Amino acid sequence: MNFFEVFGLPKRLNIDLQALEKSFYKLSRKYHPDYFGAASEDDKAKALQMTALLNDAYRTLRQPIRRVEYLLNLEGCKPDGSKAPKSFLMEVFEINEQLEEFRHNGASSGQIATLRQQVAGKHRDLMARIDAASHAWDELLAGQAPDAEKERHLKIMTELMSEFSYIRNLENDLEELQ
Repeated sequence: MNFFEVFGLPKRLNIDLQALEKSFYKLSRKYHPDYFGAASEDDKAKALQMTALLNDAYRTLRQPIRRVEYLLNLEGCKPDGSKAPKSFLMEVFEINEQLEEFRHNGASSGQIATLRQQVAGKHRDLMARIDAASHAWDELLAGQAPDAEKERHLKIMTELMSEFSYIRNLENDLEELQ
C-alpha cells in the first residue's frame, strides 16, 4: 500500500492538506497502540505497524517536495545530478567555486549575504517551477493523458528534483560558513 492509498488519496501532487490531516488523526486514533492493550500479539503488532506507516505517510505527504520525491520513487524515477541542465550545473559550479574561495580566504558578511540571496533566488524560482510541474502532473492524470506524455513529464520533474538537490546542498554549505 502506497502512502496515497493509506489516506484514500489519488496519486496527485496537489492535495487537500486539511483532508490529509483529518484523515491522519482519524486513522491514528483507530490504530493507536493504547487501544490494543487487550488484543492478541498479532493485532498489537499490526496496530504498531500501521501507526508507523501512518506517521511516515503523513510526514511525506504534507510537504510538497517530499511528496514529489515520493511520487517519483513510486514511478521508478530517481533524480540524479546528470539529469540537471548543463547551464544550471555551470551556475552551481561557479557558486561552489565562490564557496571554496570563501572557506580558504575568508569572506565578509556582505559577500556571504549576497551569495545567500543569489541561492535563495534560485530556490524560489525552482520552487515555482516545481509547483507548476506538480499542477501539470495533476492535470495530466485528470485528463487521462497517454503514457508517453506522463513519462515525458516525469522526466521533467526528475530534472527539477535533481536541481533541487543541488540547491539544497548549496544552502547547507552556506549555513556552514557562519
